[in-house]
Amino acid sequence: MNKLPRVLIDIAKIVHNYRKINDQCIHAGVTLTGVVKGVAGDGRIIGALIEAGLIEIGDSRLENLAKIKTGREVHKMLLRLPALSRMTEVVQYSDISLNTESAVLETLNQSAGNHQVFLMVDLGDRREGVLEEELLKLASQCLKLKNIHLQGLGTNFSCFAGVMPSRAKLDKLVTLANIIEAELGVTLDYISGGNSSSLPLLYSGTLPTGINHLRIGEGMLLGRETLTGNLLPDLFRDAFVVEAEIIQAQWKPAEPDGETGLDAFGRKPELPKVEPGIRLLVNLGHQDTPLSGLAPLDPGLTVLGGSSDYLVMAAKDRLKVGQVVRFLPNYWSLLGLMTSPYVEKVYI
Repeated sequence: MNKLPRVLIDIAKIVHNYRKINDQCIHAGVTLTGVVKGVAGDGRIIGALIEAGLIEIGDSRLENLAKIKTGREVHKMLLRLPALSRMTEVVQYSDISLNTESAVLETLNQSAGNHQVFLMVDLGDRREGVLEEELLKLASQCLKLKNIHLQGLGTNFSCFAGVMPSRAKLDKLVTLANIIEAELGVTLDYISGGNSSSLPLLYSGTLPTGINHLRIGEGMLLGRETLTGNLLPDLFRDAFVVEAEIIQAQWKPAEPDGETGLDAFGRKPELPKVEPGIRLLVNLGHQDTPLSGLAPLDPGLTVLGGSSDYLVMAAKDRLKVGQVVRFLPNYWSLLGLMTSPYVEKVYI
């Protein structure tokens, strides 16, 4: 009997998505870093991508980068800013890191032999990155450090404040790179124009000249761009399918009965408006994955919410206890599913 909940993983579809996106990158003169943090260091998936030709792998967790061992020449990029307390591991398990802090660069220089560095600039999303007026000073410091090499300049969009990439913002990144090169007499190998939110610019042929690097995870794994969740041409959206089991199927009134307070997670519940009817409990909970990131494949099912152990859904038809329901995860949900030890991973 199948162990549920589980994720069905179609590695061939992931490889197909990678190849299609990489073809677009090659046509535009863009180097692709395949971001695999969404699969939590899964060796079978990463191995298949390497066999398919991926030579630069990005992950935010050193533990995942440490697992990647291959006879091929593969460059490993640390996507989360390095922590001073883990500098030995940064140098041991990654070839490239993203940086914004002077003190980190100094310590990295003391630990490294020949480590590549991307400096990150904040162009509006207000997450990692120095402001543009501070960038030249940081780049100048970087060039004085003998054991690290300033390889590129990068930025990020849509991950914190939801700021969208645009030609204007990426043109600004190219301008900043040109200023660094002119002022400091260096050549930057890469100007990295963001993540899967930049894929619409790549696909439409409107990525500014000078942007020659992208860091792509969601597009490769789920076939979608980040900002709208739209499926990209010729890509699969169902490389990952979640299966879970109905463990209760009963008629319920539409509204709670009684005075309400905070839920088990300290939040004020905001329940969707639905008619009285069949409510299903499914054996997936917030301990497994963010439930709001699951889209039922059955159009007759609506996700209402859940708790640590249960997903609650409204059903148009009376389904039976023991039946299997299937979902497509978004990127947020995929991260949880692949990290959870309670969710079985099945390769197809």
